[in-house]
Amino acid sequence: MTPLMIRIRQEHRGIAEEVTQLFKDTQEFLSVTTAQRQAQAKEQAENLHQFHKDLEKDTEEFLTDTAKERMAKAKQQAEDLFQFHKEMAENTQEFLSETAKERMAQAQEQARQLREFHQNLEQTTNEFLADTAKERMAQAQEQKQQLHQFRQDLFASIFGTF
Repeated sequence: MTPLMIRIRQEHRGIAEEVTQLFKDTQEFLSVTTAQRQAQAKEQAENLHQFHKDLEKDTEEFLTDTAKERMAKAKQQAEDLFQFHKEMAENTQEFLSETAKERMAQAQEQARQLREFHQNLEQTTNEFLADTAKERMAQAQEQKQQLHQFRQDLFASIFGTF
């Protein structure tokens, strides 16, 4: 049994050596893997940190550029609005000026027409009054003649003929 024991011991020792070697290999694998993963994690952390810095920088640049664009756009809109207001004021002034000129021309034309109408009315009235006065004077003259004739006829009929 001794050779069997020796053999069992050798197998046992072989197994123990294999287990020890396997343990060492596993430890070495885990150490290498841990070191690789730590290096990878460190690299990823650095990359992530750099990405974050770049993102912040890009975001700030974007926001700055956007703010500048918006300010330029707002300035342009304000200038356009000012120009529009100025043109509108000029157009309004021109319109009011033209309207005032047109109304003045209309008022002058109406005044001329009214003056002409008044003159025609006055002339017609004067002619009517003159004609009426002439007719009445003629009627009065005729009535005077008739009255004079009537008196003479009456006097002659009362006193006789002379």
